[in-house]
Amino acid sequence: MHTRLTESIAQSREEIVALCRDLCRINTVNPYSGDAEPAGEKAGQEFLTPVLESLGGRVTMVPCPDDIYRRMKVLGPAERDFTGRPCLVAEFDFGKPGPRIVLNGHMDTVGIDSMTIDPLASEVRDGRIWGRGTSDCKGGITTAISAIKYLLATGAELKGSIVFESVVDEECNGSGAGTLACLDAGYTGDMVIFVDGNDDAITLGCSGCLTADVFVEGKEGHAAYGTGVSAIEKAMVVKAAIDRFKQDREDARPDARVNLGILNAGVHPAVVPGNAYLSLNCVYEVDEAAAAQDTTGVWGAGPIREDFEARIRNAEAADAWLSEHPSTITWVKDLVPFTNPDDLPLAAKLEGAYETVTGAKPTRDHMLGWSDSCYYSALGKMPTILYGPGVTGKPHSPDEYVEIDNLVRCTQVLATFLLSELG
Repeated sequence: MHTRLTESIAQSREEIVALCRDLCRINTVNPYSGDAEPAGEKAGQEFLTPVLESLGGRVTMVPCPDDIYRRMKVLGPAERDFTGRPCLVAEFDFGKPGPRIVLNGHMDTVGIDSMTIDPLASEVRDGRIWGRGTSDCKGGITTAISAIKYLLATGAELKGSIVFESVVDEECNGSGAGTLACLDAGYTGDMVIFVDGNDDAITLGCSGCLTADVFVEGKEGHAAYGTGVSAIEKAMVVKAAIDRFKQDREDARPDARVNLGILNAGVHPAVVPGNAYLSLNCVYEVDEAAAAQDTTGVWGAGPIREDFEARIRNAEAADAWLSEHPSTITWVKDLVPFTNPDDLPLAAKLEGAYETVTGAKPTRDHMLGWSDSCYYSALGKMPTILYGPGVTGKPHSPDEYVEIDNLVRCTQVLATFLLSELG
């Protein structure tokens, strides 16, 4: 039956491509992307509803509470509005005792305004589908739904259940609100696969991510009269401290990158700028979260945050203006890392499915960036991995694409895994 399933999916290549293209034509840009007209995720969830219902799924729209980060004790962005941004959950219950498997992907994408290709055309060219979300994460959603579809088409007697989740607010400083909302609503499983993965790799964990906003105060004045205190010049003092923080961290941990992504100041060349804004991301690693838990009782980046703040304050203390007008440091998010042991049974089972389909062993890796998959592992204590068709380097890029071969192969592997576990 495994062979027939794999062959059936190969013969359904055009159907898989069509689903991915249809989904990627829908604008589901995160409202906090910075785009002029971000659409939000709702239209994508509405598109998937009849698709999943036609397969026999019981579809529920799960609202995302505005206080979800506080409720789940996660440091995430404040004052996010989730009106009209539901998560979609489809349950397939096969009526006999067996494992409950969660498949999760995020519906939101980063912005499209700066793309160099038509972001919503879903053009097929060179064996690829081009457009926003193809790699991150609508290609993954396509493989999950397609795997369920072709599993059901086998007519095999199944046990246990599948929970498919299409969640919101993973991108654009989003901190996994949708995945947290699904956990909060009680959607759990015996094993969890996030389809927001890349290159067919079985990903056993992810890094953590801190985001800090720093607001520097100056004194606005008329440039011609030399009045005022330039917030740009004072921001350079703060930036120098950030640069030293970055250098020290990356010297010790080359993969724990620090990126100063925003530095804004000023309104006009004739006006001394009265304020400046800096925002940065800081990657951190699992052993740092573990050390923080040992010393503070909290799995996260508390000591890193303390070190960062101390460095900024020490630099400001040496500046006459900043010593009297210190910057305001706001921690936007602290997104935790997670990892799994190499002998995780879930990884071995998915690896077995991959070998059945391809005759080769898949790559195993650890995501250098962050994924909302951390919550099912770190908070839900469930075996959790990532596996998906995305192409490394293409998520968030101005010319995003997914390889069609990746879509088909990932669908085959997921379907084979589901048949092995539920058949």
